[in-house]
Amino acid sequence: MKKFYLIIFLFLSAFGYAQVVFEKSLSEAFKKAKEQNKPVFIEYFNSDCSVCKRLATLFREDAQIISHFNSKFINYAMNTYDDLPAEDAALLQKANLHFESVPVLLFFDQNKNFLHYSSGDITVKSIMNEAKKSVFPEYNSAGLKSKYEAGDRSVRTLYAYANLLVLNKNDEKLKQVTQDLFLNFNQSELARKKSYLILKRVVIDSENGFFKFWMDNLDLLKDFEIGDSKGTEKSYLTKIVLKELSDPNIKKWDEAKKNKYKEYIIKLNLVEDPNVFF
Repeated sequence: MKKFYLIIFLFLSAFGYAQVVFEKSLSEAFKKAKEQNKPVFIEYFNSDCSVCKRLATLFREDAQIISHFNSKFINYAMNTYDDLPAEDAALLQKANLHFESVPVLLFFDQNKNFLHYSSGDITVKSIMNEAKKSVFPEYNSAGLKSKYEAGDRSVRTLYAYANLLVLNKNDEKLKQVTQDLFLNFNQSELARKKSYLILKRVVIDSENGFFKFWMDNLDLLKDFEIGDSKGTEKSYLTKIVLKELSDPNIKKWDEAKKNKYKEYIIKLNLVEDPNVFF
């Protein structure tokens, strides 16, 4: 298989296509997509991002990626270093996608309907896998809502859907889905890293089961982060509590609710006197 892609790479090189070809504008990309009946791939990146630079190298040099993306997609790149062009920003707004980090692999059909996204590993295997599943509703991001509404409560589907809802900023639905995720999660694995990552990435409220578990087991909430992030595990509980304490109606909370949050404040060492919030 590697020999096959090498042959393709050499063939493309001879005709000046020894890298993934990106269109100069979004409108041109979708124009060609309709003409050629292909989906559109968008590289959402920042030219000052080190991980993005690694991704760019793969788009320039990996024969397998070059062959697949040039033959199966019309390609376009959005550079967030400066303000995005109006048509680029409008596409993301229409799809209700709000990214806070880069790079992201984005896929749309020829009619500008959102299909799939990925912000995972920047490896050839991962990129190829995301590209291939992007056009299949049973595997892509666009199909997650239908799978959930049809009763799919697998941890894989719930976690993927929760991540998409974070991008959609659909907090109410996210709360529902993350609680379903807790109820379907293997309770014997709650103290493991997978549970911590769910708390970190998709849990946004103190009523969630993952929040409650980790708040009740603070002594276990450690050693999941490394490097500059080492020791920051409790900050994700703190973030949730502080957000809820910013409620403009906090003065109207009943005493039971106030006491519950005072307990959180003390356990997380936010301030010496929790009454300052009330």
